[in-house]
Amino acid sequence: MNKQLLEENKAKLLAEQKKLKQLLGHESTADSEFPGGYKPKFDEAGSEQTENASEIEQFGNDLAVTEDLSGRLHQVSAALARIENGSYGKCMVGGDEIGEDRLRAEPAAETCINHSN
Repeated sequence: MNKQLLEENKAKLLAEQKKLKQLLGHESTADSEFPGGYKPKFDEAGSEQTENASEIEQFGNDLAVTEDLSGRLHQVSAALARIENGSYGKCMVGGDEIGEDRLRAEPAAETCINHSN
């Protein structure tokens, strides 16, 4: 593993992790039922039926965004853990080295291009 690429990707991942945590903290609250998870905030703004429909629609949209951001945060945090334990850059399916081009394009990549979805 190229040490310079490793350091560059670690910096990128740390910056992305910080940004994701900020976004999730602003748009959601920690989920006590799932450690490390987040759920969107639900502000009850009105009692009229038309207001309730909009609130529920907004909550559904927020839930989808929160799930996406939370999933990405999990991927980034897992990549940082692999950097720390020395397994970063190895395919989690086949154990081969992940190509540098793939790691440059996707620093949180878990698999080589042959085993990607």
